[in-house]
Amino acid sequence: MKRSKTKGKVVKFTQSETVASTFRHDYPVSEDLRQVMVSEVLGDFLSWAIDRKDDDEFLTVIEEFVHGHEPRDEKRDVLLHNLFWWRLFFHSNSRSSSLKEYMAQNYHKLRKRPLILSWLKECAKAIPKFYHIGYKYNDRVLVVTDMLEAKTLDVIVYDPLAIPPKKGEIVMGTLLPLGDGLYFPIIDFYHFDYDARQDIASHLFHYYDKHLKNSTMHEAFIHVLSVMLQIQKLVLSDTQTT
Repeated sequence: MKRSKTKGKVVKFTQSETVASTFRHDYPVSEDLRQVMVSEVLGDFLSWAIDRKDDDEFLTVIEEFVHGHEPRDEKRDVLLHNLFWWRLFFHSNSRSSSLKEYMAQNYHKLRKRPLILSWLKECAKAIPKFYHIGYKYNDRVLVVTDMLEAKTLDVIVYDPLAIPPKKGEIVMGTLLPLGDGLYFPIIDFYHFDYDARQDIASHLFHYYDKHLKNSTMHEAFIHVLSVMLQIQKLVLSDTQTT
């Protein structure tokens, strides 16, 4: 008679919205709670942020940034939207951010949902980054590599309008945690042109090293993004000329 042995087995309890006070990236979250997090909570934050008038000036700035880098027409909106979310997670003139202000103003109701509050605190740490598409289970479930940290992440894409990525391409976006070791981009990634991937990869570290000497990660990102967009433009120009 054979005896089954359990070696190092750890039972992970599903995180509860009303009980868990610390969001754990590796602990599972029910599908119903994920929908609350992705649609209800982030949707409410976005509505709150859009109603704020003090962001109007910065919207003009990021629109000028996008226009100045002349992305393809079909990529213009997704670049603008990703930069808008970068703005919500970052204020260059303070330690606060729109997300932190949202949590402070809505603490009276969020404190009754400790897991959601803890999850938002984790989201507040998010920084847009550059990712390499390493493996595709399908167009919505991917394995990506954080190019700066050489760290692989399992990703689910919820945006119904997202463009299916190509294996091997480089994308930019902000990933938020879902629990169970999963992450999702707030909106679709910005997809760099496939022909520019090698040039982008070869210059990315140099420009991060350059800007991180005097900037935070949030500040360095926008400088590096500007250079990567310029590299993409040059590659496209050379390709069209050839």
